[in-house]
Amino acid sequence: MKNLYLFLILQAWTLCLPAALHAQTGGTDRIAAIRARLDTLTARDDAYLGEVDLSVGQSPLPELLRSVARIGGVNLSVREGSNLTVSCNFTRARIDELLLFLCEQYGLDVQVIGNIVSVFPYKAPVAPPPEPSVRYNRSDSTLSYDLIAVPLRDVARRITDSTGVNLIVPQALYERSVSGYIASMPFAEALGSLAEINKLEVTPVKGSGAWAFAEAVPAAGGSPAPASNYVRRRQFAASQLAVDSTGRITATIDRGNVYDIILDVCEQLKLDYFFITPVNAQTSIYLKNTDVKTLFDLLLTGTAYTYYEEGGVYMFGEAKHEGIFSTRIVPMRYRTVDKLPDVIPDNLKKGVQVAAFGDLNSIIASGDQRQVARIEQFLRSIDKTVPLITIEVMIVDASKNVNLEAGLELGIGSQPMPTSGRLSPGIDMTLGSEAINSLAGKIGLVRLGKVTPNFYANLKAMEENGTIELRSTPKLSTLNGHEAVLTSGQMQYYKETNNTYMGTQNPVQSTSYVWKSVEANMMLTITPLVSEDGHITMTIDLSQSEFTERTEKEAPPGTTTRSFKSMVRVANEEMVLLGGIDRQSHEKTSQGLPFISRIPVLKWIFGTHRNNRQDRRLNVFIKPTVIE
Repeated sequence: MKNLYLFLILQAWTLCLPAALHAQTGGTDRIAAIRARLDTLTARDDAYLGEVDLSVGQSPLPELLRSVARIGGVNLSVREGSNLTVSCNFTRARIDELLLFLCEQYGLDVQVIGNIVSVFPYKAPVAPPPEPSVRYNRSDSTLSYDLIAVPLRDVARRITDSTGVNLIVPQALYERSVSGYIASMPFAEALGSLAEINKLEVTPVKGSGAWAFAEAVPAAGGSPAPASNYVRRRQFAASQLAVDSTGRITATIDRGNVYDIILDVCEQLKLDYFFITPVNAQTSIYLKNTDVKTLFDLLLTGTAYTYYEEGGVYMFGEAKHEGIFSTRIVPMRYRTVDKLPDVIPDNLKKGVQVAAFGDLNSIIASGDQRQVARIEQFLRSIDKTVPLITIEVMIVDASKNVNLEAGLELGIGSQPMPTSGRLSPGIDMTLGSEAINSLAGKIGLVRLGKVTPNFYANLKAMEENGTIELRSTPKLSTLNGHEAVLTSGQMQYYKETNNTYMGTQNPVQSTSYVWKSVEANMMLTITPLVSEDGHITMTIDLSQSEFTERTEKEAPPGTTTRSFKSMVRVANEEMVLLGGIDRQSHEKTSQGLPFISRIPVLKWIFGTHRNNRQDRRLNVFIKPTVIE
């Protein structure tokens, strides 16, 4: 028994060793060829012998080579490799050795034109299609063949060369694809089986020893029966295709037909199946412990065929066939279907009809089953809870007013001026001549003497300080990525009058008017975007308009506008201050005698002065909170 095990191990090693050596030799030859091209390049341009320092992680290949080309002063180009990412950490690496490393580690190849190096993914040369496998044993006159969709003309030539028996193929059947598998069957029976399984007829030609192929004719007459594209050739061994007790599949198949694999799997799993159109494709597949749907998806990927399940029956056929279309209703749990079809990438929607069904908050997809499944998978990946953001806004509009008025005004009125005014708060007094002389005598000043009774003096000394602070604290709520808009304002009306004159010699005037409105609003627009780390990026647009005084009673009111637009990034429940929209005004006027009104101290006696300063500031405090 031990000898038997040793013999089996040696046999397996003998079978696997040539393949491994061939793969290793092929890879070594490729790298050696690249090394030779790079050596020729460095002999032509020594810039490629320069050294660079690199430390990158998951960097796109074009960006990496662009940096190397710029630093090393060499010419590097990338084609068909923009999606490849590279990670490396090198110190004082030569450029030519770096290129060789990338080719070996990431399956790349290079083309050298002058001193220009073009880098692209390596593509192994495509092997020519294998010759039809036909073997003839002259000792017992048996024929063996293993055919998969081979033109009948090539099969007939191969059989004739092997057996020496002439086969006649009509020109109309030259390109007819035939398939079949026969092991050591008598020549006549093997030839008849090949014709039968491919819906053909083969008959001996009398007196010549040749055989002739022809289209099979139905028993009831009429047009020839269409030939099947594929007839089952064989079943797979347990080591090639196995299904365990839980329905998990393990497959290790090299150059097997998809039709055979599907039939074998369906029989082992006792699945109901139906072929709407023939399925004829060759594949190699290596899977371990997978389910049947994943197996079918992989088998049919990259082919013209597809499948879908209906009522427990698996149906297979060409993807373009009407009967193979699949229609699914994909309900959304967290998102709304509004505008959702526009989000699906165009490459996924190719050949698939996608529509939103708002009544059930679902997406309806109809088309190739594989494309429909990919769309469903994409929709499931984005069907997540959309964060709700509550935004607390505090708008503070503070204004400060400082007004200083002082001065002495003397004059003669049209009539005697009585003494009147106030002493507090501030001084604003109008004094007649008697009051002036009386006040001057009491404080020891020179009396004015006899003056006209209409003489008066206005004395003003007043300072006003005022602070007004207006606060509003609205709260806004919106979904992630959607606008939240707050609008508040007032409306004023003005009269617009129209005068119309009717007639020419005695015109009659007709007057009409209409009231029109003007708005002054504060509008706040916030669009929040929540990132994966919990930070919130907000686009904030604030505009505030206010009315100014009317120039005339019925004239339209003027408006002033303050606005700003900003984008900020804050943490959850963090408050940010936006504002500083200041408006300052300073009015300073004076009246008095020429030249004297400019002299300190005297200017307060022989003139009046007014100094008015206004400061206004608008501040906006914003605090977003994410509610999952």
